[in-house]
Amino acid sequence: MTSFVLIAIPPVLLLSAMGILSRNGNSRIIVQELKRKALHISVGLTALSFPLFLTAPWMIITALGLVVAWLVAVRQIPALRQHFGTVLHDIRRESLGEIYFAFSIAGLMLLTQHEPILFVIPILILALADAFAAIVGKIFPIGPLAGIARGKTAAGCTAFFLVAFIVSFWSLVAFADLQTAHALMVATGLAVTTCVAEAISRRGIDNLVVPAMAYLILLCSNIPDYAGKTTIAQLQLELNALVAGL
Repeated sequence: MTSFVLIAIPPVLLLSAMGILSRNGNSRIIVQELKRKALHISVGLTALSFPLFLTAPWMIITALGLVVAWLVAVRQIPALRQHFGTVLHDIRRESLGEIYFAFSIAGLMLLTQHEPILFVIPILILALADAFAAIVGKIFPIGPLAGIARGKTAAGCTAFFLVAFIVSFWSLVAFADLQTAHALMVATGLAVTTCVAEAISRRGIDNLVVPAMAYLILLCSNIPDYAGKTTIAQLQLELNALVAGL
């Protein structure tokens, strides 16, 4: 297995997920939204493994280029759009969210190659909190917001805040070995900031703004070294040795 095979893993996984979720289209908006967010969650959680095998900047950038080229092709070529793009484009909204999502993952990987927690928390918030907010907002459209947050609901924002807080607090306690009070403070800051960023974002830009804000908050939060860093490094070495033996 060469580096070029490893680079192909993200676009191949994305193509497969889009193909599966684009089958058996359903005109109901809630079903379309559930499929869209299923893709959102599956891609986000899968991306947590990318730093283990995309270990060099050129590999990350090349994989990003392949993913973006595929997403643009799905937008522009009717046959691809029909078979792979309905999960993204059946909901009629002007958005570049899937492309922003790809840039967020690649950007965080480039910035956090030696600080895994700065990658994990923003991606978890993006993958889970954003998806649950959209799903809850569609199923329970309680408390529609106005002004700059028009189109969002209080129910959706509450879901986003709770999920963002839970994943942040758990990650900080489990991997950063923070005191409970410190972890609570950082998790609350992350949840509030990213929730506001998501509420006021339009046309999919939240997929770029939310992880960027989470990353900046973490940088300013005085998070100490932690055992997880060594674990990731060891996993990379073991994976490299496994690949070399294939």
